[in-house]
Amino acid sequence: MRRRCSIIFCISLIFATSTNSENLENDPIAKHPDCKKDVQVLQNMCEIRDEDLGNNWAILDCIDSLPADKQISESCDNHVWKFKLEVTKQDVFLDQAKEICGDDVKVCSEEENSEPGHFLACLVEKKHETKSLQCGKFLSQVENIIFSDYRIISTFMNACDKDISKLKCGKTRKSPDAHHSQGGTIQCLSENMEEVEASCKKEILTIAELQADDYHLDRALYLACKNDREEFCPRVQPGDGRVYKCLMKNKMSVSQTCQEQLVRRQQLISQDFKVDGGLVKACKEEIKHFSCRKGVDKDGKQTVKLAQILLCLEGKVRDGEDMGGKEISGMCINEMREIRRELMEDYSISPELVANCAVEIEHFCAATKTQRNGKTIHCLMKAAMDQSAENQKLAVNSAKSSFSKGCESALDQLVRETQVLSDWQADPVLEDACDEVVAAACDPKQGSDAVMSCLMEQLSKGSDRMTTQCSEVLMQVHYFLAREILIDEHLYKSCNKDAVKVCNGAPNWHQTEKDPRNQLVFPCLVRNLYADDYGEDDEETDGKKEDENVPKLSEECTQEVERTLRQRAMSVQLHPEIEEDCRNFLHTFCTTHTKPGEELGCLQENFKSLEGDCQKTVSKYTRIEAKNPFLHPIISKACSNLIERKCGLEAKAQDGSGVMECLVRQKMEHALGSKGAMNTKCRTVVEQWQILTLQDWRFSFKFKEACKDDIREHCTEPRPKKKQDVIECLVLAVASDTAEEEKHRIKKACRAELKFELLQKHSNVKLDPVLEEACGADIEKFCEKEIGEDGGLECLKSKGHDNLSRKCKKVLFQEEKEEAEDNDIDFALMRGCKREIKEHCADEDAKNVLQCLKDFSDDSNFDLKCLKVIGKRIIQHAKDYRLNPSLADSCKRDIPKFCGDVLNKINKGDEDFYEGHVIACLKQKAIQKHSKLSDQCRKEIMNTLSDSAKIVDADPVLEQNCPNSLAICRNKPNVDTGMKINECLKEMFEKKTLVDGELCNKHLAQIIEGTGADIHADPVLHNACAVDLRKFCRDVPQGEGRMFGCLVSVSREEKFSLEPECKTVLTKRIEMYDLAVKVAPLESAQELIQSVMKSPHRNYLVSTGMMFLGMVFVFGLCFGRVTKRLRNEIKNR
Repeated sequence: MRRRCSIIFCISLIFATSTNSENLENDPIAKHPDCKKDVQVLQNMCEIRDEDLGNNWAILDCIDSLPADKQISESCDNHVWKFKLEVTKQDVFLDQAKEICGDDVKVCSEEENSEPGHFLACLVEKKHETKSLQCGKFLSQVENIIFSDYRIISTFMNACDKDISKLKCGKTRKSPDAHHSQGGTIQCLSENMEEVEASCKKEILTIAELQADDYHLDRALYLACKNDREEFCPRVQPGDGRVYKCLMKNKMSVSQTCQEQLVRRQQLISQDFKVDGGLVKACKEEIKHFSCRKGVDKDGKQTVKLAQILLCLEGKVRDGEDMGGKEISGMCINEMREIRRELMEDYSISPELVANCAVEIEHFCAATKTQRNGKTIHCLMKAAMDQSAENQKLAVNSAKSSFSKGCESALDQLVRETQVLSDWQADPVLEDACDEVVAAACDPKQGSDAVMSCLMEQLSKGSDRMTTQCSEVLMQVHYFLAREILIDEHLYKSCNKDAVKVCNGAPNWHQTEKDPRNQLVFPCLVRNLYADDYGEDDEETDGKKEDENVPKLSEECTQEVERTLRQRAMSVQLHPEIEEDCRNFLHTFCTTHTKPGEELGCLQENFKSLEGDCQKTVSKYTRIEAKNPFLHPIISKACSNLIERKCGLEAKAQDGSGVMECLVRQKMEHALGSKGAMNTKCRTVVEQWQILTLQDWRFSFKFKEACKDDIREHCTEPRPKKKQDVIECLVLAVASDTAEEEKHRIKKACRAELKFELLQKHSNVKLDPVLEEACGADIEKFCEKEIGEDGGLECLKSKGHDNLSRKCKKVLFQEEKEEAEDNDIDFALMRGCKREIKEHCADEDAKNVLQCLKDFSDDSNFDLKCLKVIGKRIIQHAKDYRLNPSLADSCKRDIPKFCGDVLNKINKGDEDFYEGHVIACLKQKAIQKHSKLSDQCRKEIMNTLSDSAKIVDADPVLEQNCPNSLAICRNKPNVDTGMKINECLKEMFEKKTLVDGELCNKHLAQIIEGTGADIHADPVLHNACAVDLRKFCRDVPQGEGRMFGCLVSVSREEKFSLEPECKTVLTKRIEMYDLAVKVAPLESAQELIQSVMKSPHRNYLVSTGMMFLGMVFVFGLCFGRVTKRLRNEIKNR
């Protein structure tokens, strides 16, 4: 580059003796460490002589003449900037200017007494108004050395001098068309706003405000986005911030350099809302009317952050406030919507995020930090949520989070500012992830807040329409939404009157950050959500109905509070009230429960161990969940499909308690793996809920509603709290009224719910705490491989009482007795025989259902599963007459009269279980020809004889007396039914091959003799002779051996012939009967006569009998012809 001879050198020579000049010259630029290397390059480029290197003016002249593509280093540029600032402030050339320009200096007379630097700057600015040619040239040269616009920028320079030096932001070169000299300096400072002092920051924002309307004034942005403006905004007219807005909308598409400048601009806006010209213009009246700057900008000179303006305006929109009858403008609302989306798109425009989350971004989100599409923000959200879950696994004192509280707070503030809760499209990641779900399940026409609510509903119910991607993003957002209760527009409007009336809420009670007392309003609404739930505490009501005066929330408010709780329940975070009261317990017992709803679930599972306020608080929220299972995130999610398929009517009617009962019924009615059964996850959570309700009867909402008055009246001193104790109290009251045949004191609705609770209790050992405690060891010992859905209950019932521990068999006996007295609570019977009950026994009394099923059990299409259950119950009831209510009632006088010695013998042995001995005694009395038992009792015993003939296990005495013989029969091939085993034993009796001694022989003899008492007691004979019984004995009354005697008589008549099978079986039975009488002689004379008929003297006896019959026949011909019907039937055979 050719070296120029300029007036600068002349000036430097002329004024070298000046004091100020001397001071500046004593600090040569060429020797300064920041510029040494640069000057070496400049010397060659500008052909500066070695002796001129100490001349700062020569160096400045060289720098000024550099082409646009050549730059000095930032550090040297910053040093030169400071040098020029000092030259400007010290008025180094002012005296020379006055001397050269003479009277021309009067053009700036107004600056004559101003601060240093202003007068010379004014002369340079107005050089075109001077008349002297020499003056004009001098000022043109000075213009390149000083800051000619110093009058404009002096305030900025003074405020930012230290920051410019610290950050090395001094920039000396400017564009030819730049409006002022400090464009580069301001750009550098604005890119480091978090590091500059408050006074400097204020000046930068003031300059940015001046640029707000015209993007040309922001030279850095203008130059960086010049081509992008032509491409994306060619038809947009400049002014009013229109070009800014267009470029912001296309931010993701513009060039990298333009993006960087837009981000810088957005960062300035976040610090001072007035930098956003569009917002200022669109919302000017609203900001003024609602005093959104109040509290910060008292004198109108302070900067107000964008966040404050947004939160202020959003609050007014949410509250539905207007401006003296004039609504908030659509332009303002749209402007806020665009700003919210910009904030969620790019983390770097939020200074708080940049300042507080730098470490987290590098650690967790390095891969996304360059992406300006919202992914970095969601990456941080996910990291915060994951870190919270991880910390829950650690003890409170050892939890070391690498996710800072400051970053979490900054994210929290961002979510609050952007109002994602009421505008799902403000979050580009959420919009992209959930667009399909919204299209399939939600109605965007209802508004953005309705869409967000819809999305949370789909998530909470585990809807098929909810995608994995959408649910993940929703949970990330909701983690922050749920950190505290955010009172959205719908909740506030719906509950405003209730908050004032019920909770004494002040105006604007939703603004919890302004008045801490407002934080108590929502918990109050929750407490009164189901007002009648809170009058049940003994210590609060002393048994009186005080809940009638408790104010209730309106239906509209109830729905909104339920919605808020339901959506909050999906969060990992607990309700603040629970977290506060149960913090110590959570850190001790629930550190691994980190998924949505699990912490409260953990507290509920350990309800017995909770104490004080924690137990009371958990109890309160559990009662709320009992009314509305949709507030229980695990149940509502695990069972969403089943609720939709099977409990739709209750769900549509918003009957939460009905849905819960529906789920319990579905669980009980359908065995695991069967058609229509609920999935394992749903079954598990419903069972956990059932177990939880045992802790407090109020946890079962329908039971509580139906029975609370009866409990208050009949269950006192003290009033029980556990459901088991309440049920026991009510059962005793019902049983007492039933036994005494008095009018029921317990209301019908309560009795129905009580029956449902008892059915649940009998469905699983886990739902019967008393039985579980008494029989836990027995189940482990005898039923480990037969646990099943009922926890081993049916297995226990199948075991003999002798095998069980005394404590267990006593409690189990009471369970069996309850089921026997009320078949409707026999879970296995109700589930196994559901179809048969509906078809045959729907109108039967509860205590007669089993007998009804037995009456139809011989039908060819009878359900085999039901038949199996009936068989089990027959076996159970045969063990003790008290388990057969019908028999016990029919024989209540006969038992002490004829079997008192058996009772006394058992009771003397300190034993409470009769193991079939009382029934065996009654059987022995019943088979006598002239039994002294009452007719009803004898009928019941005959039924038991018939049962035990079909089911060998229904004769416990046989099991005791003939175990070895039974084993032999059971091991024989094809002997696989009770009847076949009985036949096998009878054959062994006939062949005298029984191996168990005299007691077994005698008992088999009595069984065979039972055939003589009632042919129904021998199903093999009855089935074989069914045709002959209808043919010859249809008019013969049952009982007392009449039908068996009829067949024997017919078999002796030569005129009559029995069916071959009947004749064979009957002959065999007669022989067995003869043998049985010898082993166990009958008590009556008539049975002795019948036995003699088969003796060697029977011909004589038969002849005598025939003579008697002949006399009767002749008598009948004359007076009654009593044999006519029999003769006709035989004739028509």
